[in-house]
Amino acid sequence: MNNKKKIIVMVLAIFLLGLLVIGGSYAYFSWTSNVSKNVIFNTSSNLKNYIVYDEGESKFVGDLQVSSNYYNGMHSTITISKKSEAANLNLLATIHMDINKIGSNMAKSTALKWTVTKGDSTSRTVLAEGNFIGSNAGDTLILVPNIEVTTTPTKYTVWIWLDSNENPSDLLSGETLDTNVWTEINQLEGTEDRFEITRINANYQTISATVVDNKYKVTNYAITKSNTVPSTWNNIPSAEQNNIYNLTDRTSANETGTYYVWFKDSNGRTTSKSVSVTQVDNTPPVCAWGTFSPVQIGNNETASITLTCTDSESEITINNIKTSDIVTSNDNVTITNITKTNVTNGYKYTITVKGTENDGTTTLTIPANTVKNAMYPDVQGNEIKTSSAITIANQYTVKYESGNNNCTLNSTTYRDYEATYGTEFNIANPTCAGYTFNGWTASNTLDTSKAKYGSSSANTSWTNASTKVMGDTKTYFNNL
Repeated sequence: MNNKKKIIVMVLAIFLLGLLVIGGSYAYFSWTSNVSKNVIFNTSSNLKNYIVYDEGESKFVGDLQVSSNYYNGMHSTITISKKSEAANLNLLATIHMDINKIGSNMAKSTALKWTVTKGDSTSRTVLAEGNFIGSNAGDTLILVPNIEVTTTPTKYTVWIWLDSNENPSDLLSGETLDTNVWTEINQLEGTEDRFEITRINANYQTISATVVDNKYKVTNYAITKSNTVPSTWNNIPSAEQNNIYNLTDRTSANETGTYYVWFKDSNGRTTSKSVSVTQVDNTPPVCAWGTFSPVQIGNNETASITLTCTDSESEITINNIKTSDIVTSNDNVTITNITKTNVTNGYKYTITVKGTENDGTTTLTIPANTVKNAMYPDVQGNEIKTSSAITIANQYTVKYESGNNNCTLNSTTYRDYEATYGTEFNIANPTCAGYTFNGWTASNTLDTSKAKYGSSSANTSWTNASTKVMGDTKTYFNNL
């Protein structure tokens, strides 16, 4: 790249964070940074003298609390403008972030996020936001592209924060993030002709590139396996056509190998550069249920079941499964807690349920796309199918009552009976003067049955039967 056309300004010092756990899944980060920030100009002295650069705050302040808002995170503010002598120069700035070091779980966590706002730390005007999913040491993220540099000093604040809505995990404990943010300023007009790809890389099959054209707008792109000019092009939406274009393509590279990224401008000129794709991931994670333990509970009793999700190609995203993500087949249980542990190439979730006053069996499912790949999140996860069943079987009272004065109930023998929902039991035989007991009538439920007492003179044979109770009930016996 021609040094006369580019300026790189380091705007944030390298920072290090360590995670300290504060009970449950909540945590905060403690940040440190260099007191003095490095400012590096990679340009001619003439262009350098046109830029007015304010380093902003000298260091990060405080701890990064788990929050639902970016503005409770760590931040640093810069100010960029050009001098009045450069009023006629067309300058565009792009804010980048270099990843120097990142913990393996941080690189898969949807909770760790960055946000860029226009203005100082009191501003709430968001320019761009994202997370660190799939980031590796050595990667560069584009935070905000193509910012017009004007003679009016303009502030930009970069935030890094931990989103409580994404259920931050204890798995982040002890990991570090080491990054620096820099601004690239390009001059789009000048006497020299320039149409070149200034940045290109591949992260699995995701190919990204930046192209700069100082005379014409970039209108088309293509990704091919050949180094010859392609005959078929993808149109860049008119609203995105500019002298600088940032490409992110996740669909063209479906196998490993060398690919050529091509751009064409409004004057029909083309430029290209090759990139090597060394890994691809075209399959979603695989998830498998365990078995409920115990398999039967009552009201307010708990049971747990495991769900293990793995992806042997690129591991999976720590896209924490929330209680609201789980679909129950009925209202017999509530989801009370979900914990997560590391397993090879993935994670094991332990889901705890609590029984309600409703009885019956319940199964769990999790919708598609809840669990995704870490390196290639566009590969969507399938629906996590039905789990094994758990039975909610509450205790109910069976009361004995006589419907005939000749039948005498012994209060010790015929005390109220505590029966479990859906479980067979045998009720004791009563004594009734002048009659011989031949058995209870068979029934699926005692809710509606009235057990009959057989008369010896009727010569009626009854079968002594076991039955199931489905709720609080009374059982009767009468002579025929």
